[in-house]
Amino acid sequence: MKKIILMTLFSGLLLLAACGEENSDADAGRSAEIIETEFNSPETAEPGEAMIISVTVTQGNELVEDADEVVYEVWQSGHRVEAEMLTAEHIGDGVYESEVEFDEEGLYFVQAHTTARSLHVMPKQEIIVGNPDPESIIPDDSDDSDSNVDMDGHGH
Repeated sequence: MKKIILMTLFSGLLLLAACGEENSDADAGRSAEIIETEFNSPETAEPGEAMIISVTVTQGNELVEDADEVVYEVWQSGHRVEAEMLTAEHIGDGVYESEVEFDEEGLYFVQAHTTARSLHVMPKQEIIVGNPDPESIIPDDSDDSDSNVDMDGHGH
């Protein structure tokens, strides 16, 4: 009976050790530094005029030229369910851009959903379009930005 218990414990330890090695191998090629996405776009715009939404993606001191995806979610305050998703184009030097046109005055939010090197960040920027009535502005108090999520299941 003791031999069976010892064999079971030993097998369990071997299994745990193998899993630990597998994760170490998978993490070896990745930097431990977080991905950062910084907006380059202006914080004001005029209704009916096209503007460029732009971010620079970095990891440590390195410009990220190989982001898997940068998608801008754009919505007017109080209307997130009507958000528009715009795929950004990589233009070089870690910069990803897309063009947008705001039809009416108001406060708009742009969230840059950025996936690179198995990490995902979602910073937000506010853009004031025209001269909106302050009574029409509904603040966005959602807590869904600036966190680094490891797409392999590890939190950062």
